[in-house]
Amino acid sequence: MVLEFGWSCSVLVDEVAESVLEERVGGEHVTFRVYVFLLRGGEASVRDVYRGCALSSPSLALHHLEKLEGLNLVCRDEGGVYHAVARKFGVLRFFYRTGAWLLPRSFFYVMLYTAIGFASALLLPYGMREVGIILSALGFATNLVDTVLFLRLIR
Repeated sequence: MVLEFGWSCSVLVDEVAESVLEERVGGEHVTFRVYVFLLRGGEASVRDVYRGCALSSPSLALHHLEKLEGLNLVCRDEGGVYHAVARKFGVLRFFYRTGAWLLPRSFFYVMLYTAIGFASALLLPYGMREVGIILSALGFATNLVDTVLFLRLIR
């Protein structure tokens, strides 16, 4: 399957196996940070990546961008600006991308359990209200912990 982008760059999506991506990007912290930085911003120059990821030099940023380009996770346009190609592999399978936000799936469960807790407190009769609140609080707490742990992975 070939994706065409407005800045004239085509990417073969199935060219790189998911296990290779997990090994070469997910297994290396700095390359993964650069990829997540590009996913959030959509596009960036070498200097933007150097500053945004707090790397030691622009040549290190270029190295990681070229590595990502070789794996078809980013594409460079004529002006030297790199554009992210969104792929789900490794821990990124558990995230949804909404604009510049990467939200873990568990975040939506936190919102769901919050709504269930308020609905239980307002709508259930006296004997069942406490059970509903306790169960929703347990779901809220476990998913909140998962959300914080997932967000720490991509920071």
